[in-house]
Amino acid sequence: TGRQNYQNFANYVKDQRVMEGVDYVAQKYPWLSAGYWWYNNAMNVLCDKNPTVLQVTKKVNGGTRGLEERQQYFTKAKGIFNLDKK
Repeated sequence: TGRQNYQNFANYVKDQRVMEGVDYVAQKYPWLSAGYWWYNNAMNVLCDKNPTVLQVTKKVNGGTRGLEERQQYFTKAKGIFNLDKK
């Protein structure tokens, strides 16, 4: 996330302390900030297309850092929710 994302969110919640960074946001607005980012980056549009872990990772992070670990967690989650059988 870049500085502009923080500024946009700070403006949205009318709280310039958001610009203090991730610790403040995580403590005060963990779910609201995630939902704000998700909505403003049209993640439902992407996810409705049944994307790969790679596609979601690139959209969220702008790159592939941590991709292997995410793929492992996704595979584990699919097993827990019995999504492999569909």
